Amino acid sequence: MERYKRFSDEQIAVANQVDLAEYLRHQGETLTKAGKDMRWNRYTSVTIRGNQYYKWKTQEGGYPIQFLKEFYGYNFKQAMELLLSFANDTGMTIDVHPAEEVKKEFIMPERNDSMRRVYGYMLNSRFIDKDILNKFVQKGLIYEDKKYHNVIFVGYDEEGIPRHAHKRSTLTQGGFRGNVEGSDPKYTFHYLGQSNQIYVFEAPIDMLSYISIHKEDWYKHNYIALNGLGTQGLEYLLDSNESLQKVFLCFDHDIAGVEGAERVLDMLYDRQMVNASIIQPKNKDFNEDLKELHGIETIKAVDNPKYKEMNTEIENVKNSHLELFRYDMVTHSSIGNQFMKVYYSFNKEGKNDFHNLNEQSEKLLKLVLTMEHKHLYHNTFFTKESRVWDILKSDYRAYRDTGNINKSIQNILKNLKEIKTASDNHEDNQTLTRIYRQTASDVLNLKLQIRRELVRNMEMNKALGLEESLRPEAKMIGEDGNVFHLMGICSNALKKAGYPEKSKEMFDRVTSCRSYDEALAIMNEYVIPTGDEQTLEDTFDVGMKGY
Repeated sequence: MERYKRFSDEQIAVANQVDLAEYLRHQGETLTKAGKDMRWNRYTSVTIRGNQYYKWKTQEGGYPIQFLKEFYGYNFKQAMELLLSFANDTGMTIDVHPAEEVKKEFIMPERNDSMRRVYGYMLNSRFIDKDILNKFVQKGLIYEDKKYHNVIFVGYDEEGIPRHAHKRSTLTQGGFRGNVEGSDPKYTFHYLGQSNQIYVFEAPIDMLSYISIHKEDWYKHNYIALNGLGTQGLEYLLDSNESLQKVFLCFDHDIAGVEGAERVLDMLYDRQMVNASIIQPKNKDFNEDLKELHGIETIKAVDNPKYKEMNTEIENVKNSHLELFRYDMVTHSSIGNQFMKVYYSFNKEGKNDFHNLNEQSEKLLKLVLTMEHKHLYHNTFFTKESRVWDILKSDYRAYRDTGNINKSIQNILKNLKEIKTASDNHEDNQTLTRIYRQTASDVLNLKLQIRRELVRNMEMNKALGLEESLRPEAKMIGEDGNVFHLMGICSNALKKAGYPEKSKEMFDRVTSCRSYDEALAIMNEYVIPTGDEQTLEDTFDVGMKGY
């Protein structure tokens, strides 16, 4: 079988230099000017500058290949082919050896003589308590800039020198927000009291809103606004102040905020900061809570649907008809044998049998949980009442539940190898329990991803009126990516399978769609794409070597 297509370093460099704004416009996307950046209207927390994107919610970014993988779901090969084709079709001139960006000097915006605009915005639009605002203004932590009348939130270093500034427009409807160029992320907007507690927020206004709601003795405590979900400022404060022993994460009550809080919580646990917890606003954020206290209509909280999925899935597995194994019937070898069934159920001969994969993964999850129970509670039966089910729920992290099935399977394989090594080296019971616990979490993520594939297939079948087993295969992967060429392949496959009416329906939908990505998605609804991509089975012998 032909191996996975290799790309040269030069080709990868070319793909990663594609102008993302131009690429998105060619896909029919809308972007809005935001200072030197472009803001993607579909995901307003994502900004584009040249060949780079940035997610303000998580303070993460990257280049075009990662962008297509993250937002469009392409694998590396598909992303490369699309970006190289775009670069060629548009005749883009790309420097494969771009010069390194020079870090800008940090210059504080000039102060305005008046604070009228800032006070009007903060008191009347954001309902910040006046005494609280006065305190921060007196300390030089907040001022109004002269040129644009933005509110400036200042971050100082240990010597009282400004090192960071965050700008926020005082316009009531929307407006600009962002950091002054050259700001040092170690010194984001913060206030230090004398207690051992620190409250952590995404944005300065969230922080001031929380203090306005909880005014009593607020000045005794410590507060920091991360201007997103990056942790550099928090980590630096913790390193610089050993007295800070209790951390409260006060992030937005939305999907990004919940996942960001999980990520930071895990970072704190890794630092042995065990006294850390999450405080959630009732509404979308603490400023919305403050507005509600003033009788203003609020933006409501958004709970992450992944948690409902996770709880439902665990209850389904716990109560399934599959036999619950006794602790003395399960060995590491039996887990390894069951994993092999999972491994081979995925992408077997170019076909995905998600129903079988789901059943095999369910058996694997119960075996791993049985072994975890065995290490925790010796000589007791594993039942639905075992605490390992609750541990599995508490260990779940939505931000980790973002990979694909292939990645999850590889993570499980890695864990099983670690268990074998630990067993061979006669590691203690605690070490083995920890690895089994991580394995159970990874198998749960795999189960959730499989269930989503099953749901997607059911929805697709309902929309098309075709059973998945009746959808014809079409050799599209590795072919010329020209949309008309791919349409021809799909059309021929549908006609040969006895669906000429579906061929015409597919043709009409593709020719009237707005973008290349939409065209590919439509074609994938009618056929099962096949080709010469390397499957998991091709790497099985290499992956299991030494297991």
